[in-house]
Amino acid sequence: MIRGTLTVATLASVILFPWPVTALLVVSSSLAVPLLPVVAGIFSDTLYYTHAAGMLPLGTIAGAAVTLAAYLVRNRLKPSIIEG
Repeated sequence: MIRGTLTVATLASVILFPWPVTALLVVSSSLAVPLLPVVAGIFSDTLYYTHAAGMLPLGTIAGAAVTLAAYLVRNRLKPSIIEG
């Protein structure tokens, strides 16, 4: 239930809020849903793509970086929580 709520809230924040609020929400929710930053990046690139802005999909690249960081943090936290 919480993962669905986080997903809907993050995707809605891409539309409703400025990018710093969306980035904060994506980073904070990435521990619960690790692929959410990539999804939000693809969604924001799809909505706000401008041909004159450039060739790089910056939202997707940033989302992939946050997803990688979330996976690394989750892999470090799970064994320490289970063993400790």
